[in-house]
Amino acid sequence: MDRHSIFKKPALDGAAFGWAAGMRGVAAAAAQADIGEVVVVKDQPGRPHRGKVFAAVHAHLDDIPYYASGLCAKLISEGYTGYIIRTSNDEKCGGHSTAENILSNEQDHFRMAAALGFKDVFDFYYQNHDMDGISYIDLRGRLILIFRMLKVDTIISFNPWGHGEENPDHWVTGRAVEEACWMASMPNDFHEHMEAGIQPHAVNERYYFYARPGQPFNRVVDISSHIEKKIDAIVECKSQGDGNRGSLVRAQLARQGKRLPLLGNDDRTADRAYVRQFLLDDHREYGKQRNLEFAERFYYIDQRRPAKSKADEYIEKNAVRL
Repeated sequence: MDRHSIFKKPALDGAAFGWAAGMRGVAAAAAQADIGEVVVVKDQPGRPHRGKVFAAVHAHLDDIPYYASGLCAKLISEGYTGYIIRTSNDEKCGGHSTAENILSNEQDHFRMAAALGFKDVFDFYYQNHDMDGISYIDLRGRLILIFRMLKVDTIISFNPWGHGEENPDHWVTGRAVEEACWMASMPNDFHEHMEAGIQPHAVNERYYFYARPGQPFNRVVDISSHIEKKIDAIVECKSQGDGNRGSLVRAQLARQGKRLPLLGNDDRTADRAYVRQFLLDDHREYGKQRNLEFAERFYYIDQRRPAKSKADEYIEKNAVRL
């Protein structure tokens, strides 16, 4: 199944999937009731986030390009340094042998990361579609090390409790990311990191993708000025994600003695035109609802603490000398 076609799929009754799916529906309803005000986020002038670091964590080559590449491009343009982490090996996507699929997805992943301006790429190579059977603690520990080592301020990933998520690679990755953000700040977890000079570090801002109908969101990010970067990212998803669909259609039409003017006269133009015309509908249609050209949606969590807590302020104001 095309993971992205599910945007047009009606929500199904959680009871049809048993108790676990039903509980996810309850959790999703509770989260929807607690999302707070939906805020539209636009570009900030200059580079206000200079010195900050974000990590985009996804399971497959095409997750970040479709769900969050506009946000990634926006943050990098505003001063963030970005790193991208892919947890699976994508061995089942590509239409070739397992080994060929792993290689082609790896190569596409590096090209996609370069197109968006990421500083570095981490690939974990867990077995595609089987991540619910891996050592979960191993995955979480690897993420904690990277979050501490890079001093990550912000993460972008799957909603760990997202309603309607059928891909185990997605929800396993999302849950491990959420827990790693919390545990990375704990000085008694992985004390050997401190011995190696890597200190605990809290990850205080989180953007969770809006990846399935019914998932909660409280941030609408205007990506209109970054849409060319989003297209750049998607066209590099050739092993999966339809990044080269335009050139394939162009070649097929040529064999029939036909051409489609939309696709231009070369493969690069064809791929970009196809993405722009056919693969951005969700971002285009939701953007219109907010008077934006293109938009991405996220559930945003801000755990940054004020310099002084209410307790600190009270003590400072009311403490008296003995």
